[in-house]
Amino acid sequence: MKLSANSSSNLAFALLLAFLFLINFSIAGCYIFLTLILLLFILYLARGGEFPRPPFFCYFFAAYIFFTMLATVFSFDRAASIRDNKELLIFLLIPIYLWLLNTWKRVWLSIWTILASGVFSALVGIYTVWHKGIVLSDRLKGFTSHWMTYAGLLMFAFIFFFVLMLLGKNKKQSLIISGALAVMLIAIVFSLTRSAWLGIAGALLMFLIFFRPKYFLALAPLALILALLAPLAVKNRILSIVDLHDKSNLDRIHMVYSGFKIFQDHPWTGVGSNNIEKVIAGNEKRYRHPLAEKINPHLHNNFLQIMAERGIFALASFLLACLFIILQLLKLLKARTGDWRAITAAVFFAFIGFLIAGMFEYNFGDSEIKFILFYFISLPFLNLKEEAHVQFKENR
Repeated sequence: MKLSANSSSNLAFALLLAFLFLINFSIAGCYIFLTLILLLFILYLARGGEFPRPPFFCYFFAAYIFFTMLATVFSFDRAASIRDNKELLIFLLIPIYLWLLNTWKRVWLSIWTILASGVFSALVGIYTVWHKGIVLSDRLKGFTSHWMTYAGLLMFAFIFFFVLMLLGKNKKQSLIISGALAVMLIAIVFSLTRSAWLGIAGALLMFLIFFRPKYFLALAPLALILALLAPLAVKNRILSIVDLHDKSNLDRIHMVYSGFKIFQDHPWTGVGSNNIEKVIAGNEKRYRHPLAEKINPHLHNNFLQIMAERGIFALASFLLACLFIILQLLKLLKARTGDWRAITAAVFFAFIGFLIAGMFEYNFGDSEIKFILFYFISLPFLNLKEEAHVQFKENR
């Protein structure tokens, strides 16, 4: 039985909602749904469907993909890089989001799905802390593979919905979001993941200063009080951010040393993706800092990692993509009102949080993070069939 264009789109959208919900819970499930969505997208194009017009920043992502493939040709371990390059398919999510999120109702359904997923993930974390306590050596991971992934996903949702709550006009909607934010904040704090904390703090500080300075004056003392009342493990983790003798801080300093040493020897194409650990291990005297106690699989910094792995041209492409995402979002912010402006601002500050957190972890190398990153940066560039200023209360 053949699917009509409308039925195919509806099925793909239902699969997309399942995909978005599962980001916090099952990477395998996400890839299954993503594969099905890709097949429907190919079917849509084969039937004469129009490929969605990508935002301008996507051309720099295309250049990043090209230079990643070029780095693979000159890779230290070409087979390892080829295996890692399957991640490049995730960039297809941007046109998929642009294709499927084509009505205001679908946009809000996807947004509420992200919120529900974040709340359930946070509740899993809180339940874990309730039974096991706060343990630095066994941090919250939820159903993800790593605590940085867990906290990073919650970071995106927290920033986005915090901004949406303060800029949105629907009081009932804001009340629901405020309860969800409280749950997510508890899990984020108990995760002990400093990169997520810094991403949230930096992004929301900028938001409050420029958009809601009066709220900043009220929330700053509240944040200080909460920090003083926090459990000892959380206090110690906060203080460790500025402790140069902290082991993980020293590790990051040693990673900067390794990254620049590798870049000096391989400036144009890097050593190939998924090769940093092998290269350092194979040339310890050259690339490993004399005081480093271990070799890390990556360099805990997006820009440093891309530079060492894929070379200067890939780094330039990534930086330009980030720059134009910011510039295009700022341009849209000036032109929009109502819910569209609130969503655009929420995406902007969530992206700022991603960039700040990415200074302390390689979050762009994480599949789940890219799933949600591409979702958010696609939202403001959707070509909706309905009037963009329509409020949510008219579509629920």
